[in-house]
Amino acid sequence: MVLRSLLFSLPFIALAAVSLVAQTAEVPDSEIPAATLRVESRTAVEDVVVMDKNGRAVPGLRKEDFQVFENNKQQAITFFEPNFANTEGVISSSPPPLNTFANVPVADSHNVTNVLLLDALNTWPEDRMYAQVQMVKYLASLPPNLRIGIFTLTSEKLNLIQGFNQDSSALRAAIAKFASKRSSVSSLSKSAEQQALVNTVDEMNQTALKTKDTGLAESANALQQFLKKGVGITDKYDNLVTTLNALQSLAHYLAVVPGRKNLFWLVGDFPLCNGCGYDDLYRETKDMLAEAGVSVYPIDAHGVDSDMGLGPDAFKHQVSTRFIDSETWAGDTGGKAYHANDIKQEIANAVDHGSHYYTLAYVPSDRKEEGRERKVEVKVLSGNYTIFYRKHYFEQTRKEIVTASAAPAKIPLLPLMGHGLPNSTEIPYRLKVGPSAVQPGPGAGRAGQNTQLAGTLTRYDVDFELQANGLSLLPGTDGSRRKSLEVALVVYSQDFKPLNWETRKISLLIKPEQWAADQRASIHFHIEIDAPGGDVYLRTGVYDSSSSKVGTLEIPLSAVSIVQE
Repeated sequence: MVLRSLLFSLPFIALAAVSLVAQTAEVPDSEIPAATLRVESRTAVEDVVVMDKNGRAVPGLRKEDFQVFENNKQQAITFFEPNFANTEGVISSSPPPLNTFANVPVADSHNVTNVLLLDALNTWPEDRMYAQVQMVKYLASLPPNLRIGIFTLTSEKLNLIQGFNQDSSALRAAIAKFASKRSSVSSLSKSAEQQALVNTVDEMNQTALKTKDTGLAESANALQQFLKKGVGITDKYDNLVTTLNALQSLAHYLAVVPGRKNLFWLVGDFPLCNGCGYDDLYRETKDMLAEAGVSVYPIDAHGVDSDMGLGPDAFKHQVSTRFIDSETWAGDTGGKAYHANDIKQEIANAVDHGSHYYTLAYVPSDRKEEGRERKVEVKVLSGNYTIFYRKHYFEQTRKEIVTASAAPAKIPLLPLMGHGLPNSTEIPYRLKVGPSAVQPGPGAGRAGQNTQLAGTLTRYDVDFELQANGLSLLPGTDGSRRKSLEVALVVYSQDFKPLNWETRKISLLIKPEQWAADQRASIHFHIEIDAPGGDVYLRTGVYDSSSSKVGTLEIPLSAVSIVQE
């Protein structure tokens, strides 16, 4: 599928000048060979959620319990794996040494990546107030190590409140102060509840300034923007295009992340497109999300109006006709739509729903690739279950196949170097990061490959530590073990702009006597990079071409202490 230009796309890696981004070659129609294509068989992957009559995930099913049909023809399941993530999180028992960070997760995510999208653009102001209060109450109860990225959508752009690799503990603790003050949503009028929320976020920001916690300050600032600048619905067609382009950006952003992705979309007035003139963009956006493995969970942001002072019967929520179309989005992508009043509980339910699933894979018996739609049906042979999965996908066109085959080879590390993406752990490693003992003076050369970098900078020492037994090190004829690694560092601003970068090829040599003495010995190498002050992030990556394994690790440079050991 050829991606259209995105109006609100996230600039994941804007480093073409440093040849970090491989360009995709466009092939004119006239150059497509008529009958010389050799199409490799694709593998279709389905994540299947199985729920019992009480809405609980069903564990213990086997490969033999499932059947998969494509265009009404049964397919042979070639891969089967149950994935039942622990959404409670695990707290690390001992803190790491000063200025030391690792990409080894403290909790097993079971290949689940969650995104919470708070949509102020498509939510009426009166509903947005209620949704904000409930959303913040949910954030106050976040499991400490849940892999979740939090975005907002306003008339301006997508905004990142919390990246996937950021520890949510400080954010959760600060917001919990607000949640603990309110026993129920009806204890205050809606306007008073809203003002209390604004005051609490302001307090978060003040606390962050006092404690110099820039990570907490960034989250507080993003929440302030969401609370004060969300303009609600303006022109429905302008909102529709803005929304669809934002969702395409998220699909593109998440496509490189392995495993299942769940998009929890908190929205009050679900965008529709029936004869609106953007039907192709509407359909393409759903297809992009499904193709990227993103399951959509629309959550109705409409809430009860506690200002009315009516009895319980008056609060019975009726699903708006506009929100009914959310069922199609959820059904097409393998998610589930939620329409009840308790938004906090519904977000928690959606997280639980998307964390317990079975992965099935098969090679389609029809191996033609002509851009057609293929319909998928999954069945469980016994039991009274409700199942959720991607209902269809589209083949590649002949032009897309040739375009892909004509593109230069891509290094797998590069797409995973985007700011805020989950850490990759195929190559585990540790970093020790700190300001260099000797800082460069005025006019000194820069550490990093951005020749335009200017202003007041801090030079950082970045020391990598890899375990030798974590790499595929085969002996040569002389018994020595050699390895070539690609290493990249990128410094990002909070709004995804790359500020500085450095790429290196590291050649390792382990002599036979060293290997014999201790195969568990660590491999160390050192790189320096300059970074400006403020809210900046350092993302690092290591790629082993011989095994095609990748490791990445991102840290906020605000987490680096200036105190030297």
